[in-house]
Amino acid sequence: MNYENCLDYINSLGMYSKKPGLEKIEYLCGMFDNPQESYASIHIAGTNGKGSATAMLANITAELNYKTGRFISPYIHEFTERVSINNIDIPREDIVLYTSRIMRLLETVPEDYMPNSFQFVTLLAFLYYRDKNCDIAVLETGLGGRIDPTNIVKAPLVSVIMQIGLDHMNVLGGTIEQIAREKCGIIKENCALVLYPLNLPSVIEIARDTARKKHCEFIMPDIKELKVLDENIAGAQFEYKGKNYSLKLAGKHQIYNALTVIETADYLCASGKIRGGYHAVYTGIEKTCFPARFEVLSQEPPLIFDGAHNIPAVCALRENIKSLMPDKKIILLCGMMKDKDPESIIKNIAGEDFVQRFITVPVNHARAASPQDLRDIAARHANAESSRSLGDALRQALSEAERDNLAVVCFGSLYLAGEVKRAYEGLKTTSSF
Repeated sequence: MNYENCLDYINSLGMYSKKPGLEKIEYLCGMFDNPQESYASIHIAGTNGKGSATAMLANITAELNYKTGRFISPYIHEFTERVSINNIDIPREDIVLYTSRIMRLLETVPEDYMPNSFQFVTLLAFLYYRDKNCDIAVLETGLGGRIDPTNIVKAPLVSVIMQIGLDHMNVLGGTIEQIAREKCGIIKENCALVLYPLNLPSVIEIARDTARKKHCEFIMPDIKELKVLDENIAGAQFEYKGKNYSLKLAGKHQIYNALTVIETADYLCASGKIRGGYHAVYTGIEKTCFPARFEVLSQEPPLIFDGAHNIPAVCALRENIKSLMPDKKIILLCGMMKDKDPESIIKNIAGEDFVQRFITVPVNHARAASPQDLRDIAARHANAESSRSLGDALRQALSEAERDNLAVVCFGSLYLAGEVKRAYEGLKTTSSF
């Protein structure tokens, strides 16, 4: 079996289980002597921001010389990004090794305990971190929290919940309060909770109440202690509780993500769960780069990719454009999944004064919305058109941006990120805009 065969097999398992819950992953981990209990864990949930927080916290613990596993989803360019240790992705040959190993075990497993794709990859990551003698694993939930496979971790060093918004409503519930309760399922007895500060009051109350019932310390950044010193498309400089920090991730929301990480690290250090202090926190945050989050692919003409694919994320993108590029008209390129409520997402950005044109593009994914359907939605708010080719649309947009001093912003799906980057690299090679 080669690497491509392994990915085909994993994808063939499907995203969802007929029988949701933790029973399958508990059974499978038990068959491998519970690898997730071999190292300490930091557990992170949320609708938006959990990937950035995972990256920052993994950098901080690695900076402190802890061998740190990082588990994220989805990937941007390469499947191996999902499982890494100290910022080095799992090698392809280890994907083959561990996939083959798990598949051999599955030959003896009852049909009811066959994993879906996320359960399979979670088990693979747990095994990899154990075999490589990780000290800490920073685990990002895939969907929700309460029944997410990562929630098999019994006693994390700390639970972290980032911004909660409306997403995956067909699975997690139709209201933000229902979704919050699912995310708060990662809160464990006597384990501290750190909460992103700008959640809705109802979300904060649910998180605080859950923490109280489970005898957990409840921690939330104090935004009155924040002073933003400088902010631009390259990142930000800010002061929090009298200490300075530097951030390469652009956007005000990333500053609040960083505050949540700072409070998490401060708790871990103060409680003696990890060693360290300000220097490691500063350096870990300062070193963090995370793709597809207001990522600047080109300065001239400006080309930015943002994976915003739900309402809170697209609202953050909208505000970032206004604050970081106040004098620019924008050509928006949009491709997204049809199950992501395109109507609500598009209407939260398409009608803004900064929008010069709105071009919808295809995404190479089975769940992708058609460019024509997205165009019909966008046309109610903006000068909209569709393209059958991402490459053609990007070339046209960049040519117009260069001529008329505009910026190009691509958004709508993390699945679009790799395609945009490959298309842009191809255009640079041929100098065709």
